[in-house]
Amino acid sequence: MDELIPANEKAGVPAAGALGVADFLPAATPYAIDPVQSITEVLKAVDDKIPDFAKLVRTDKIALLKDVETRHVVDFATLVRLTYMGYYSRSDVRPMFGVGAHPVQPKGYDVARESNELMDSLTAPVRARGQVFRDV
Repeated sequence: MDELIPANEKAGVPAAGALGVADFLPAATPYAIDPVQSITEVLKAVDDKIPDFAKLVRTDKIALLKDVETRHVVDFATLVRLTYMGYYSRSDVRPMFGVGAHPVQPKGYDVARESNELMDSLTAPVRARGQVFRDV
């Protein structure tokens, strides 16, 4: 978990493992067909390669995870997606990233409006291109 979402000590943001996101994964059946099976497959693949994953240095952990990701694409993607969901859906995590603690629906988040100058610079290439559709 901590390699999928590592801590940022400078910003005071904890890693996924430190927050107990693993507890979310088995209960994530509304978001994956069989989350336990996917997670088990990834963990087994890691354990088959290196039984003592926790003792590896970070670069070796990441290399091993990349290898497992290429061999277990669907299961690894499920683990990553569910880890992100379990992490970023926490009301104590969202404020660390500048959004409210409440869920995005139905109130949404306050987003500062871009300046007119920024909008002009962002849309200038589109306006310069001119009309790219036929009048009907």
